[in-house]
Amino acid sequence: MDIARNYDRICQRADGTLLPDAADADVLAALLVIRMLREKLDHDELKLTSLARAKRITWARIAQWQELSGRQAAERRHLQLSRAYTRPDGTVPRTQSERVEQARERRSRHAEREWARQHAQRIRHIAAQLAAIGNLQERVDRSQEARVIRAVRGSEAQGSPESVPLVWPTALRDCVAEDKRFRSAPPQPPDDGDLDGPDWHWQQQEADILHRLLGLVRYAANPRNIDLSDLPDLINAIRDLQKPYLNRT
Repeated sequence: MDIARNYDRICQRADGTLLPDAADADVLAALLVIRMLREKLDHDELKLTSLARAKRITWARIAQWQELSGRQAAERRHLQLSRAYTRPDGTVPRTQSERVEQARERRSRHAEREWARQHAQRIRHIAAQLAAIGNLQERVDRSQEARVIRAVRGSEAQGSPESVPLVWPTALRDCVAEDKRFRSAPPQPPDDGDLDGPDWHWQQQEADILHRLLGLVRYAANPRNIDLSDLPDLINAIRDLQKPYLNRT
C-alpha cells in the first residue's frame, strides 16, 4: 500500500497537480514500479488464460473478455506471453508458426530419407565414384567456395589466410566406408522387446547412412564447390540424381 500511495503521489506531481516536485530517486523508483507491475500483470494474464483453457473455455470467449478482436488474437496473445517466460527445464515455448515449420521440416526429412532408400544403388554408385577421385581434396580446395572461405578467414584474422581444407571430401569417404561396413556386417539391434523388430531398425540405420551420402554427393552438384568439368559422365549422373527428388518435392 505504501508503494501504491507513493507511486500515485509521483504521478500526481508529474501532472503538476501536487507539490512539492518529486526527487530524482522517486521518479526512477516509480518507473521501476511500472516495469515490475507490467511483468506481474503479464505473468498473471498468462496463468489466468492457461487456467481458462484448462477449464475448456473457448478462445472466442477469452478474446471477448480480453476485449480482443477474436479467437486468433487471443491465441497469439497467449503465445506471446508464453515466450516471455522459460519453462522449468529452461526451454522457451514455441510459437504456432515455429511448430508448423518444425513439423514441415520433419516430414520433408522423412520423405527424403525414404527417397534415398528407394534409390540406394544409384546413390552408392555415384558416391563411390566421387570418393574414388584421387585428387578430390585438391579439387575442392581449389574451388570458388574454398577461395571465398579463405578470404573471409583471412579478413577476420587480419593476416594471411590459413589454408584449412574443406571437410566434406573426408566426410564422403568416411560415409562410403561406413556404408560398406554396414552392409557387410549389419549391427544387431538390442533385444529389448521392441515391437518394431530388427528389420525396421536395420532400415532406419540404412536410411540414415544413405541420407548422409546423398547430402554429401549434393555438394558436388554445384560447380562452386568442385570442378568436375573433365568428368562429364560423373557430373551428369550427379545432376540426374537430383532431378527425381527435386521434381517430387
